[in-house]
Amino acid sequence: MPRKARDAEEAASSLQGLLAMPGSSTLPAQLYQVLEEAIIEGALKPGQRLHADDIAAHYGVSRIPVRETLRALDAAGWIEIRPRYGTYVCERTSKELEDLFDVRAELEGMAAARAAARRTEQELAELSRIVESSRDAAGRGDDHELAVLDVQFYELIWATAHNSVLGATLAGMKKRARFYYSAIAPTLGRGWINVHAELLDAIRDQDAERADRISAEHVRSTVAAIRGLVEH
Repeated sequence: MPRKARDAEEAASSLQGLLAMPGSSTLPAQLYQVLEEAIIEGALKPGQRLHADDIAAHYGVSRIPVRETLRALDAAGWIEIRPRYGTYVCERTSKELEDLFDVRAELEGMAAARAAARRTEQELAELSRIVESSRDAAGRGDDHELAVLDVQFYELIWATAHNSVLGATLAGMKKRARFYYSAIAPTLGRGWINVHAELLDAIRDQDAERADRISAEHVRSTVAAIRGLVEH
């Protein structure tokens, strides 16, 4: 196969995991959304080179909105545009991992403690439903649903903390945290159900200290698993 044809085939293959664009908002915003999610979930891998022409061809759009989107992704720290060398998905780094999850452990613990002190019966029932749904998903081997339910569980804890600043701060860290733990979620997600159940018990008992400890320790233990991914 001629080199040009082979390169085109490889480029097309590297974009196979991309989602379809959502139908709302401007074209650059739509492109940003799907490319950001592809980076977070690993469909576009750390260190992978991105070609504006290939992305434009994949979505049937011109290169102008693609280049605008790539500049925005570069500004947000998801990709790196290297003049004369190309555009690459940013690598995960040990420094960012440690810094990000150090702060996240403290904030997740704080949110869990506040949730234990302030939860309503309705919120408690919804947390219980998510834990039971997670057990059901694990029984069916549905790792994707497990990952979705994990996000829902912690987002509900943030809401149950009834602190808008704390919730907004954790929400702002969510995408960057997913960039790190999404790669290990399929292998560890089933083990997280037990942690969720323990945390649910602490919140049900309104034991703020225990809820804080369980949540913070869970974040720190996750770092150890991710560290191996970053270092290899």
